[in-house]
Amino acid sequence: MKNIMMLSALTGVLALTGCTTLKSVVGNDMSGTHEVQATKNNTAPVASKNGVLVDATNYMTLYTYDKDSMNKSDCGTACQVVWPIFQAPSNAKASGQFAAFKREDGKYQWAMNGKPLYFYANDTKMGDKDGDDKFDVWHVIPTK
Repeated sequence: MKNIMMLSALTGVLALTGCTTLKSVVGNDMSGTHEVQATKNNTAPVASKNGVLVDATNYMTLYTYDKDSMNKSDCGTACQVVWPIFQAPSNAKASGQFAAFKREDGKYQWAMNGKPLYFYANDTKMGDKDGDDKFDVWHVIPTK
């Protein structure tokens, strides 16, 4: 019974992400580059690089998810394996288009104009934007 439940959970994750192999779901990110801290004044640590929004620490591409609503993430625990959240500190300060909101899981996440921001686990180096238009719902944020 336990094996059946584990297989069912794995199948659900695969179906949710549209992937056919576990490697496609979890990617091969072992870099830890998705752990980003806020600046000293606790405002969003973002920058523009190669015409897209990135975190200002590791310069990794940031994404939005079409299924999210204003200051509410529709990306749960299974989704976050592939799409890690752009985590904010609990005392984050809004600045311009950027503000943090408290997720249902109790974590704080950065948002731009109310749209939650994420990384893509298969982006392993600066400049990668392999998650752009993934499943027609994940998008990079162009900058001027």
